[in-house]
Amino acid sequence: MPSTAVDNPLILRLLGLLVEQPKHQYALAVALNDRYPYLNAKSGSVYTLVRSLEAAGWVAPTGVEQMGNRPARTVYALTDQGWEVFKERVRRQIREAKVTTSAFVDALAYLGALDRDEAPHVLRERQESLVERIAELAQAGDPDLPEITMIEVDFVMHQLRAEAEWIRDLIARIDNGELAWPGKGRT
Repeated sequence: MPSTAVDNPLILRLLGLLVEQPKHQYALAVALNDRYPYLNAKSGSVYTLVRSLEAAGWVAPTGVEQMGNRPARTVYALTDQGWEVFKERVRRQIREAKVTTSAFVDALAYLGALDRDEAPHVLRERQESLVERIAELAQAGDPDLPEITMIEVDFVMHQLRAEAEWIRDLIARIDNGELAWPGKGRT
């Protein structure tokens, strides 16, 4: 359970949606559920989180939108501080997110928010930590035990190796220019 609202795992996704385009709270809730249907994000939760982001100084109202007879809705955009927090969370989650969570995948979706030169560096840090974890797990096994008693360790090691290989390939694609990089966004 997050200790504060700004530690909620939905925050990176909300900030990411606001990087794409300013939105009102209801539009954020709809976009979250369209993009991540497994989350089943509730509008009330999104409203609360946006208020927390505003209190933290990461988003600010940019105007009011009203369509037809619908109620007027405040549109929010990232502040400069919010943009910096967003990029730092992407960096941190790429480096540190556990394999069994979606945090790495969530951050990976926004890898293009980082500078093209910085992304491989951050990815290499994650790759190094994966290699260290693989070595730790390899040393932890007892060779006298039947494999089935630690089959989950074998599974995790295979996941870690596959992720490390994928990251190595991704770094190569970035370094050799094969992977297109978005133009300058916020600075």
